[in-house]
Amino acid sequence: MSSVHHVNRVKVMIKKICLFVYVIILIEVILKFLNYFNSKLLIVTAFYINYEGGLIRRGLFGSILHFFAKNTFINPFKLQLVFTVITIVILFYLIIKAFYKHRLEPYILFGSFMLLNVIAFEMFLFIDIFFIVFFVLQMYVINKINNINTKLVVINLMSIFMILTHEAYFLFTFFPMLYLLNVNSFSMENIKKIVLLFPSFIVFLLMGLYFDGQDVDENVIIDSWRIFGDIYSDKTGVCLERISKLYWTFNSTDEVIIWKIAIFRDNPIYLLGFFINTVLIFLYMLIYLNKNFQQKSKYIFTFLLCQYFVIILISLIAIDYVRWFWLTNIITIFTLINVNPNMGFFKSINLNVPNKVYFFTRFIILFIGLPLGGSWSPTQFIYTMPIKHFFDFGNRMLSLFV
Repeated sequence: MSSVHHVNRVKVMIKKICLFVYVIILIEVILKFLNYFNSKLLIVTAFYINYEGGLIRRGLFGSILHFFAKNTFINPFKLQLVFTVITIVILFYLIIKAFYKHRLEPYILFGSFMLLNVIAFEMFLFIDIFFIVFFVLQMYVINKINNINTKLVVINLMSIFMILTHEAYFLFTFFPMLYLLNVNSFSMENIKKIVLLFPSFIVFLLMGLYFDGQDVDENVIIDSWRIFGDIYSDKTGVCLERISKLYWTFNSTDEVIIWKIAIFRDNPIYLLGFFINTVLIFLYMLIYLNKNFQQKSKYIFTFLLCQYFVIILISLIAIDYVRWFWLTNIITIFTLINVNPNMGFFKSINLNVPNKVYFFTRFIILFIGLPLGGSWSPTQFIYTMPIKHFFDFGNRMLSLFV
């Protein structure tokens, strides 16, 4: 009896130590964010791509913003700033509410492949925040509709809107939409559902392959915003010339193709390391999701496998690896939260993990790194471990006395 009591005391002590480490990591990430943050970072340049120079991928939101600004007295730059701040607030509200309401273990958010590292490495203030909030809204609307044909129409309309804002939305949300539609086999009824998502797929292909912006002069887009004020003015704090730096929007280059990136081309072992790293994160997420969504465990393996197939697919041609992991993982969690219990995905084997393994997952996550972008190496893997933020905080404190 005393032995069991001793083991429990040790577990409590370990949990307290772990909590201390997590608090320090959170403080360090906040300090890093405050160190690099300025108001100009709230200018999401992707929101300013528009159709003034011709039809181009990712131009819908900017065209709506441009039209609204031309026909009202509201400054588009300030409007976009307010919109971004509101979106961020909503996103954090949704995350906190979801984890609290469904009693999800929050340590997953500290993973290198989740929220905190995205913030620490200056990769949070992107269009991704709008992705996630819109996706949650889309799921809410779909769940309120009972008629399957109406559901399909709404899915296509809402998805096309976001695909025209960023074509990658189709990839990240395709399998979640199948889950919401209860596509759990290749029956004729389910094949029909998949086929009826074809309009979204066509728009995705057109935006990704045909209207890629190679024939659009980015200067036309930049100049279209000059009528709303001096874009170099300190008063607005806006530098729209940054749009021209989004060269991958306007010009395809070999450097984003994974097998043509120099570090992978010259060191194939690093490319293997990238895929092993991806498998490691996949296995960790699989264990976490099975623990926190036990009622849906029979669908989790197949669903997560499909989601990670998307990560691999998009990483082959786009180098923002941190963003792809973060987007996929948070969308996967929100899907499992919001999908109706009577809905299913393709069934797979149930994963039975011993409780001892679950206990140690909160420690293991601190030592899992990931590819930052356009490369992978053992050094980068160590550099992106969440535990590094703990030691960075220690160095920060020591520097105050040296």
